[in-house]
Amino acid sequence: MRPAPRRPARVLLAAASAGLLTTALTGLAQAAPDDPKPKPTPGTATGPTGQTLTVSNTKDLDPEKEKVTVTGSGYALDKGVYLAVCVLGKEGEAPSPCLGGADLSGASGSSYWISNNPPDYAKDLVKKFTEQAGGKGGFTLDLTARVKDSGADCTEQRCAIVTRADHTHAGDRDQDVIVPITFGAGAVVPPEVPAGTVKHTVVRAYPTTGGGATDAEADPANGRLYVARNSDKGASLTTYDSTTGEPVGTPVPLPASAQVLALDAKTGILHLGFTDRIGTYDTKTGTLVEEWAALPGNINHLAVDPARGRLFVGNQTARSITVYDTATAKPVGEPVVLPRFPGGLAVDTATGTGYATHINSQSVDGAVVFSNILTAVDGATGKATGTLELGNTALGSMGVTVDPTSSTGYVANLGVGTVFTVDLKANKVTGTLTVGGNPKAMVHDASSQTLYVAQTTAGTAAAVDLKTGKVTETLPTGNQPTALALDPARRALFSVASGTVTQTARHTAATPTTNPAPTTVTAGAKATFTAAATGFPEPTVIWETSTDAGKTWTRVPGATTPTLTLTTALPQSNSLYRAAFSNPAGTVRTPGALLTVTPGTGSTGGTDTSGGTDTAGGTDTSGGTDTSGGTDTAGGSDSTGGTDTAGGSDTTGGTETTGGTDTTGGSDSGTSGTTGGDSTTGTTGTTTGDDTSGAGTVGGGSVGGADTGGSVGGSAGGGGVGGATGPLAATGSAAVPLGAAAVTLTALGALTLAARRRAGRVRG
Repeated sequence: MRPAPRRPARVLLAAASAGLLTTALTGLAQAAPDDPKPKPTPGTATGPTGQTLTVSNTKDLDPEKEKVTVTGSGYALDKGVYLAVCVLGKEGEAPSPCLGGADLSGASGSSYWISNNPPDYAKDLVKKFTEQAGGKGGFTLDLTARVKDSGADCTEQRCAIVTRADHTHAGDRDQDVIVPITFGAGAVVPPEVPAGTVKHTVVRAYPTTGGGATDAEADPANGRLYVARNSDKGASLTTYDSTTGEPVGTPVPLPASAQVLALDAKTGILHLGFTDRIGTYDTKTGTLVEEWAALPGNINHLAVDPARGRLFVGNQTARSITVYDTATAKPVGEPVVLPRFPGGLAVDTATGTGYATHINSQSVDGAVVFSNILTAVDGATGKATGTLELGNTALGSMGVTVDPTSSTGYVANLGVGTVFTVDLKANKVTGTLTVGGNPKAMVHDASSQTLYVAQTTAGTAAAVDLKTGKVTETLPTGNQPTALALDPARRALFSVASGTVTQTARHTAATPTTNPAPTTVTAGAKATFTAAATGFPEPTVIWETSTDAGKTWTRVPGATTPTLTLTTALPQSNSLYRAAFSNPAGTVRTPGALLTVTPGTGSTGGTDTSGGTDTAGGTDTSGGTDTSGGTDTAGGSDSTGGTDTAGGSDTTGGTETTGGTDTTGGSDSGTSGTTGGDSTTGTTGTTTGDDTSGAGTVGGGSVGGADTGGSVGGSAGGGGVGGATGPLAATGSAAVPLGAAAVTLTALGALTLAARRRAGRVRG
């Protein structure tokens, strides 16, 4: 007996192609989210001489790199400029440093030198202005913006796309035109840290325009910072926006240097301590009162109790503490005279009591003995109500601050580098914090239970976690810090050192509040993952995916919102998805959530059945009937029209033909292909289809019997996959997602090989 005839090569090729498609599709598991990309946000700025600078997108730029179109007009043709991404520096100074470095040729696209009259050596390096009406110059250039490089880092400092004068007239600030930009969450992700990690970052140093700073006071309710300055040209008070660092209005001239400031948050009145009098500045109206109250001596400390309308004043020359009624500007009682000048002054706003520190000394057996004293002053009467001795080190009792919520006082012991903790209700020392650096000025942050301590000889401030009593960070301030101010609403610390005010931000890494949940969907359906986290500043988010059980992770392109939505395919099954939340404190990641994708009713199409028992339909003899009962459905396949049967004797009594021509478009009708003898006559195989409708039916195709082809997935009109239509419909197929196509081809190959094995058993 002759071996069974080979199956048509095209079927085996289809099965092999399905395997290749399945392999290729595994690379599509990292599908892009369905969320649309945000629209660009253009920005425009006007320069000092009327120049206009426009940037095509200024918000949420890709940190890795993003190309923006920059258009300038109204520039002087005889003055060259640089165009770049630069850090916004001090007021009145050129934006600097800049990203891209000295890219004079503009080859990298990160910066440009634009000039119509460059030095001879640079004639081939510059871009030229386009001459415009009125003898002005303009340009349009594509600039590549990055969040950081070796020149600057825009993750920690405010940046902008700017023009600035080139080096041939570097001091010309009239060419400074600034369009601020921000970067979104992208490829540059801060290092991973534990949830809730605290990190302090210097935000800015305020410009020294107008002279060196003598003191600073924060206004959290209005987002303002007030800075007193003094120079040989006179004294002034400048108001800043504490969020942007930009000045608000113009500086207010002062009659004398204000050594200390204290804000009454209830009334908006800022008290200014001149040498021998107290002045006031109404922050709401801008009204300055040069002499609110006269106080001969040298005022060195102020502290306000807004709720009770009290102002506590420390007088260095008079060695006293005087309480004033802020409504009448009259003293309350007589001054409390101390043995020596007050080293520090604070008020407990919960009780209305002021606390002043001073150092006492006396001679004992010919030796000088020091004692450090904390004195309580009642704001209602202006009288001293008690004292507490804090040890006997020299230069001990200096700065003091109070936590009203716990009635705890903190007193800086400058000589030995420690801070006493004092139970103000019990009037006793309860502990000692070691901070080093000769501490003096202090401020308490109740929201985070952090004590900030200025270290006078170290040029830093210590951040002390009061829950543990340990210094967690040391923050740069500049040489010899003398004053600290706090804006709890913006988590900002302001330090005054050597005439410079430095703003430091307290950042808290994300703490996830919602983790993505495992999700199971049918292929082709949408899968949604959601995550949420708290942190300061508000964290940005990206999504990452892993196809190897979490061993390696890659970013999901374009996924930068708390909800990730994906259109799924089978190759994505068993992938993990997680959210990564980032801010300047670091990156915190959620656990990975498993995505399970199951085949849908239209994924594999139909059911491979044999109509019952797979039996040989007769005796294996010449002229007998060799049939395979039942139906093998493989709709939408490239099939052979007619019947491929082997009947009768071993000789083929007929012709095995392929019905019609397998083409795309039009209608193809296949002729009958039969094998003569005693075998079953094959059915007619037809392939019909239309480019427009995508309809197509596949008929015939049997082994020793009738195998009637049907639709895959029960597609209407026959021949389609899951009812899909498309330009491939004339072959009995349809344009379908690659994942479904791979599944379909794999199923077809399996069905064909199964049929071949059944035929082989009968004939073998």
